[in-house]
Amino acid sequence: MLILAWEVTAACNLSCGYCRASASFRPDPDELSTKEALSFLDSIVPLQPMLILSGGEPLLRPDIFLIARHATSLGLRVSLASNGTTLTPQVADEIKASGISRVSISLDSADPEKHDLIRGPGSFQAALQGIENLRGKVDFQINNTLTSRNESDVPAIFDLAQRIGARALHFFFLVATGRGREEDLISPERQEELLLEIDRERALRPFEVQVTCAPQYARIARPGRGRAGGCLAGRNFVFVSRKGDVYPCGYFPLLVGNIREMNFIEIWENAPELRALRERTLKGKCGRCSYASICGGCRARAYAETGDFLEADPSCLLEV
Repeated sequence: MLILAWEVTAACNLSCGYCRASASFRPDPDELSTKEALSFLDSIVPLQPMLILSGGEPLLRPDIFLIARHATSLGLRVSLASNGTTLTPQVADEIKASGISRVSISLDSADPEKHDLIRGPGSFQAALQGIENLRGKVDFQINNTLTSRNESDVPAIFDLAQRIGARALHFFFLVATGRGREEDLISPERQEELLLEIDRERALRPFEVQVTCAPQYARIARPGRGRAGGCLAGRNFVFVSRKGDVYPCGYFPLLVGNIREMNFIEIWENAPELRALRERTLKGKCGRCSYASICGGCRARAYAETGDFLEADPSCLLEV
């Protein structure tokens, strides 16, 4: 299934230290209009993607529930990615009524102080209250971005996710885009240790666990709940910006088209860069690696490091 993440707005009430979107307190004046948004949804129906409404903070877009209702009326499965801090009981009711099937809440630590240092004072408690307001209405998952600031928190975030009843826990390994800084990246050696730690915990927990932006997890993971690594960018995953720009993923700033200029399906099926990502004629050690078909390396990191998205992933320890 195609996963389509749509950044519906740049507006956000927080200012996170590593924000991919470099979100601000105000929306971008060139964001897709309501009419353009609904037309875009109509255009993707033949693909029946899983749609993720993200931002910024998508709940700050005034027409977000109109968009969500239209998407679900078209038969699309819709999720919403939020920081959780604006999730009042009334908003939770609207989320349920719109047909959104799951909400992901970003928690960067089980330690309130550490989370608040990254996302802003009071944001941890506000996110937990938002989760409480969702409980019994809509399924929720925890999204945790791993950086050098919180890399020691993996067992604690597993415990927190289990304690509060999350349906899933998704780990994102930082890619230095937007406000993400090189100094916040985790070394390849430490990534390997963390992936082994995640895999041990994953075997013991009652919920789905997924790892993103560490495709080498595919060679480590034992069978379990959730997808085990592999780079989906441009293959089973695509990202649409608030202005309608299309990218292989949100951390991979390689523009392949714009939905204001061309039908999305045309872009998805014919963009040369997306075709190349699917063909996976990789270079360097990624091209020689026996795990290429299940891992493929992080194409965003290869692009950031070399300017060539088919080159070797610099975050992988394997020598082949």
